[in-house]
Amino acid sequence: MIRIQAQHQAGGESRLAGIQMAILTLRCMEHYREVAGDHDSALVLLAVVAISAEKFTRSELSEELRSLETPFPRDQLGSCNVSSIAVATGFNRETARRYVNRLIERDVLQRGPDGTIQFTPGYLQSGQIADLLQAQLDTLGRSVSEFLRIGAMTIVED
Repeated sequence: MIRIQAQHQAGGESRLAGIQMAILTLRCMEHYREVAGDHDSALVLLAVVAISAEKFTRSELSEELRSLETPFPRDQLGSCNVSSIAVATGFNRETARRYVNRLIERDVLQRGPDGTIQFTPGYLQSGQIADLLQAQLDTLGRSVSEFLRIGAMTIVED
């Protein structure tokens, strides 16, 4: 098995590693902004994904659910509401509510009868989201190559 391992504190390359992390973060946020319309809405969408689906990173998914083409069963998603979005983004509750309402108006998010916030059915299966994911993976790949080049990461065979 081959894995990539970060070097402890990026060794003598900590400045270059820090610059590369800033570039990676900025490029990723720019991709999200293109989809969401603005950076604050992008943070809200990221919060909804993280809050409602983070638990799936700790368990095995069925083959069918591994692809974005298959929607998650709504009853399996974690509970996400305006308060949890406010905490995750650092926005105050009113600001979070305002951004959620704008995304609901744009038919990106929807509010359930119990007040939970979820993506509108089919939104994550759109070509726009597939393109976003591909752009993010390309950006990450270029960054990992740079981290390897400067010695901030290494390839380890187990």
